Amino acid sequence: MLQVEQLLGRIRSSSNDHLVGTKLVCLENTHNRGVGRIQPYDTVAEICGWAADNNLARHLDGARLFNAVVGSGISAADWASHFDTISVCFSKGLGAPIGSALCGPAHLIRKARRHRKALGGGWRQAGILAAAALYALDHNIERLAEDHANARIIADTIRSAPGLKVVGDSVDTNIVIYEIDPELGTAAAFTARLRDEGVLMNVNAPQRLRAVTHLDVSRAQAERAAAVIHETAATVQAIAG
Repeated sequence: MLQVEQLLGRIRSSSNDHLVGTKLVCLENTHNRGVGRIQPYDTVAEICGWAADNNLARHLDGARLFNAVVGSGISAADWASHFDTISVCFSKGLGAPIGSALCGPAHLIRKARRHRKALGGGWRQAGILAAAALYALDHNIERLAEDHANARIIADTIRSAPGLKVVGDSVDTNIVIYEIDPELGTAAAFTARLRDEGVLMNVNAPQRLRAVTHLDVSRAQAERAAAVIHETAATVQAIAG
């Protein structure tokens, strides 16, 4: 996780014609590539405080902010209090078919709307999609805890599988990234075997796979996916051996 010490001395002055001036600090919470980890609240507050002291804007990539809310017990309002703008997504864990939103003070939203329109963005007759997002906000936040529990089921089984290793010390939310021993082949070959058994996962790197639990994955399905991963690893190891 990012620490404020890593940012010290990295601000570039806009008065130097050879450099792009530093204007913004952007944090992601939860952290996708960081195996869905929740950024520590005190660290976020410290980084944003440092940014404010240095006249830098603060933006939160909060595509999975509500996972951080449920996983940490800290309200969205408290997380948001340290940032100028926040983006949130309705179509990931919240289960809406489409949609994201930018949140912030009126003058910044007005500027963002102008840029969006100038670049051709925007929806027409989007009320039905907005309704789905509102439903997700009203009904699907607290149930994210189920996704987190299902991810831990998968991670716990992977830890006992031969040739597989979960990345990170813990599974905070709904993302599990795991490594495959080269003796078992590549991540692409492994995921192809999983696909044949009806389990879909993303290749994250040559030897890494990424599993994400969500609204459409039940506990029973998570348990089956975990079993398939374990069985596939055992089968490939037996063939390789």
